[in-house]
Amino acid sequence: METNKLYNIAENEGITVDFITLCENPAFSLEIGGKGFIAMDKTLVGSNAAERVALAHELGHLATGAMYSVGSDKSTVIKRERAAQRWAVNALVPYAELLKALASGEEDVERLAERFSVTEEFMQRAIKHYLETKTV
Repeated sequence: METNKLYNIAENEGITVDFITLCENPAFSLEIGGKGFIAMDKTLVGSNAAERVALAHELGHLATGAMYSVGSDKSTVIKRERAAQRWAVNALVPYAELLKALASGEEDVERLAERFSVTEEFMQRAIKHYLETKTV
């Protein structure tokens, strides 16, 4: 999915995306009164690939309702982070497209990340996700 499509999803869903200065996390999402908000810090996000990953992850939180607060217990946080991550993986590295890339001989994580315009870390998580959830 192209970056502009991610922003279109946000716009179509009434999600406000703002670029602000943040302290630690490159992005976070909030839901207030049924309306979604995503804050991103371009200086912390870094590359275009990292921006795509951060935006997709935060959209994943809002799309799946996988929200939590600062005081949430660890198991809730883990569960909701996984839900957001699954959404982002499916949006940015669709299984069928990954299979096509692998069938064409693309096996290096760095090159796969480049092909899908995601970070290497995200590509590793996507591959792990599919290895755990798809049967051969």
